[in-house]
Amino acid sequence: MRFILGLLIGLCIGFAASVLLASEKDESAGGSLAEARANGARGVSSALDGLRKQFDEALGEAKKAQHEAEEKMAERYRQSIGRSDK
Repeated sequence: MRFILGLLIGLCIGFAASVLLASEKDESAGGSLAEARANGARGVSSALDGLRKQFDEALGEAKKAQHEAEEKMAERYRQSIGRSDK
């Protein structure tokens, strides 16, 4: 239990230090934190748009494959019914 508690405390301290140091670097580079966040948000938005497009394409292909498989199965079923009637 102590180990997990120590790990959690260390993580919190490390995160706080990285946030403080990162904000100092952004300010010293001349860029504002708001601009960096806006650029990051645009990047995330474009990445999500790309993922959405890939998902839509994959979904379309999956639906097409499903339809083709159903047609093949129905055709095989019709053929097997036709054979059993003879």
